[in-house]
Amino acid sequence: MRTIAVGRLLACSAVLAAVVMGGCIALGYSLARPDLAASSGARGTADARHPDRVVVTDRIGELTGRLTRLEIEAAALARRLGVVPPGEGQAPQRSAREERADGSPRGGPLLPVGGDGPAPRARISGVADFGRGLAQVEAEIELLQASLDRMAGVLADRELSTMAYPNRSPVQGTLPRISSGFGVRHDPFTGRLARHMGLDIPAVHGTAILASGGGRVISAGYRGPYGKAVVIDHGDGLQTLYGHCSKLYVRTGDLVMPQQRIASVGSTGRSTGPHLHFEVIRNGQRVAPGQVLSSVLARNTP
Repeated sequence: MRTIAVGRLLACSAVLAAVVMGGCIALGYSLARPDLAASSGARGTADARHPDRVVVTDRIGELTGRLTRLEIEAAALARRLGVVPPGEGQAPQRSAREERADGSPRGGPLLPVGGDGPAPRARISGVADFGRGLAQVEAEIELLQASLDRMAGVLADRELSTMAYPNRSPVQGTLPRISSGFGVRHDPFTGRLARHMGLDIPAVHGTAILASGGGRVISAGYRGPYGKAVVIDHGDGLQTLYGHCSKLYVRTGDLVMPQQRIASVGSTGRSTGPHLHFEVIRNGQRVAPGQVLSSVLARNTP
């Protein structure tokens, strides 16, 4: 949960930073235009095309374009994390004319426009000053780009990890009851107590068997008492086994996606009838499938 919370915080911070820097560039551009225009009027048309001023104008345009792309990228990352970027979903601002036409109640203290407010900023003079300011903004954009790149990488890793984790139902449709759970049971052939290292999930012959998580098929074929079986490696030492299949639709080495059809329910191997034998293997040891399938097995395991 901490990873998700930090990711959302970083996404929000990135979007806010992009918006703030956008305002800074817009402000700098608005400040630059009057000064450049005034200087241009004083020195003539030829001076308005001074190389330094052309360079500043080009840099402003380039930085504005880069910032726009970063804002789009940051907003996309925020949406992937389930965070609404600032400004989205907010009601649009109404003009003064629209407000006057609306007779709904309003109020508040009378504050003159432009009066009693903060003093206007002093005009920044000189192309060199703008160059230094733009260099600082450019450096901040580089930092923001690096932060977004790191966030995108972390998010991609998290999404891949989520896709690979085998916490989905291994059979198509609503999961039926579990006929044999994990642990000690009476063996269906001998009647004596014996260990059962997975779950037996009864299903109609031919029912689709689905990959409970994404991964690579490391075994697909006949596997002794398991009959036709598939084993998927999900990474981090976690594997799942699907036994007693009637048909296999994957081969060793195949990459599979979560909930991809990999086989059909059958009764091959040491089996008394159509069902899926499902196992979870962690670092070479069989573990209770409820450790990963708790959300879908909690009400079905005897």
